[in-house]
Amino acid sequence: MKLAFLIEYDGTDFAGWQTQRDHPKGRSVQAELERGFLKLFSRNIPIHGAGRTDSGVHARGMVAHIEFPNDIEIPLPKLLMAINATTPEDIALRDVRPVPADFHARHSALARQYRYTIKQERTAIDRHFVWAIRRSVDLEVLGHCAAVLPGEHDFTSFSKRTRDVKHYRCIVERAGWEFHGTTFALTIRANRFVRGMVRALVGAMVQAGQGTLSVNDFQKLLHAPQELWRAKYIAPPHGLVLEGIEYPDRFALWHIGERDNEKGEMTIQ
Repeated sequence: MKLAFLIEYDGTDFAGWQTQRDHPKGRSVQAELERGFLKLFSRNIPIHGAGRTDSGVHARGMVAHIEFPNDIEIPLPKLLMAINATTPEDIALRDVRPVPADFHARHSALARQYRYTIKQERTAIDRHFVWAIRRSVDLEVLGHCAAVLPGEHDFTSFSKRTRDVKHYRCIVERAGWEFHGTTFALTIRANRFVRGMVRALVGAMVQAGQGTLSVNDFQKLLHAPQELWRAKYIAPPHGLVLEGIEYPDRFALWHIGERDNEKGEMTIQ
């Protein structure tokens, strides 16, 4: 039986989603979950995520699937409770649903949505979840930069080099900033994201907002990709949250809902 999980995690103390044995932090969300299954059922049950979040990046709506052994009989609500009881407090499994045999958390996805939050003042409570910056930023310039992102582009200039990636073209469905006092956040939704893409975009937009880059320079990096400029301006990971993954309706999974001026979060329907 194939099962899909909706997963939330605080990425502060993780090397990322994927197991990376040589990473100095050591811990990964994937490894912690697989350790939980091993503890519960005394067998290795691999879990496959919808993507790879980097070290320090958070998730509110990661989706992953497993092939659950047919010889183990346990109600899904009880399974969810049991797994949550065996994982650390910085991981929370929010829901579990059966899915067809052809479902794949990564390959079946239609879109992904991220949110990056910046606070223009020092903060103690939110320091693990926002990028706190001191220098002023021209918010109008941020908006102009985000406005050129929708559409299909080659994001080579805004990504880290990755050996197993064949191309860096992504289709951005929408991108926009919201402003609330000293806090502002970028929400961006696309069919796929390449490594470091959102952080590199945010870093470059902030540089433009602070006068280091012009909007025209930002557009040139987008429309004329430059290998030498790969992720030159990259925002720190802790301001980034994977908000959710969208799948075809036939899988009857979670949707990225709309609330608060287009800000998305996963909704359980």
